[in-house]
Order: sequence, then structure tokens, then C-alpha cells
Amino acid sequence: MDRASVEQLYVRFAPMVRSRARRLLRSEQAADDAVQDVFVRVLRAGRGFRDQASPATWLYRITTNHCLNALRDETRRMQLWSQHGAASEPIADPDGAVRLQLQQILAQVRDDLQEIALYHLIDELSHGEIAELLGVSRRTIGNRIEEFHAEVALALATREAR
Repeated sequence: MDRASVEQLYVRFAPMVRSRARRLLRSEQAADDAVQDVFVRVLRAGRGFRDQASPATWLYRITTNHCLNALRDETRRMQLWSQHGAASEPIADPDGAVRLQLQQILAQVRDDLQEIALYHLIDELSHGEIAELLGVSRRTIGNRIEEFHAEVALALATREAR
């Protein structure tokens, strides 16, 4: 994919990418950074785009994966700060405590379950919509959501037992 094609994708889909990133990261600045990171990735890996996938679906997945990685990195950084006695980073948004809990819970489940959980719980997509997006069966999505709930319950029980 050449630079002009990426620019066309940017003009057409940057608002969707920004909206998705803002929803997951809950920060305007982080969402703006994510848009830039996603389109740099698209520019570098343009040949990886398969014509049978829609550009919107492809960008949605890239954005979701980028944001999941950013959330994991932030969680790891906060864990390191707490282990080494450093002051925690100030929380700028009112949902910071909830966001931190979500990050900690997501960090304890498999990557494939994280993605499906975000689609289902945050984006409120149906099993069918998630299945279509990921190219798997609706039953697989149902099973994975059940696995997610089981892993979260186990993680919470382990946390409470401490």
C-alpha cells in the first residue's frame, strides 16, 4: 500500500479510529496518539492488508490491539511503580479507578479473551457481530465469553483471598 492510499484511509477512517481509541483509552490525548500510531503501523505494514477484509474492519482490529497493548503497558508501569515504592501517577479522569481495575483484570486473562470481552462489554457488540469481525463462529464467541467470566471470577477470588 502506497503513501497516497494510506492518506486516503486516514481521511476516511481517522475519525472512527479516534473514536475507538477514545472509548478504550478514555483520554483525548491518548486517542490522538493512538490514531497516529495506528496509521504509522498501516503505512509500515500496508502489504499485510488483505483485499477480502474491509478497511474499516482491518483498522478497527489494529486500533483495538494497539489500545489493548497500551493498556497492558500502563498496567505494567503502574505495577512496577507500586513495587518500587514510587508515587503513583495522578489520575486525570474521574473514571480512573474503574479504568485501573479494568486494566488489572484484563491483564490477568488471555489476549484473545481480552479482545472479545472489549467488543462485548465495552462496544456492546452481539455475538454474531463479534464472530463476523473475528472470522469465527458465534458459538466460539459464546464459549470465549464464558471463559472470560470464569477467568475473571478466579482472578477476583484469588485477589480477595490475599
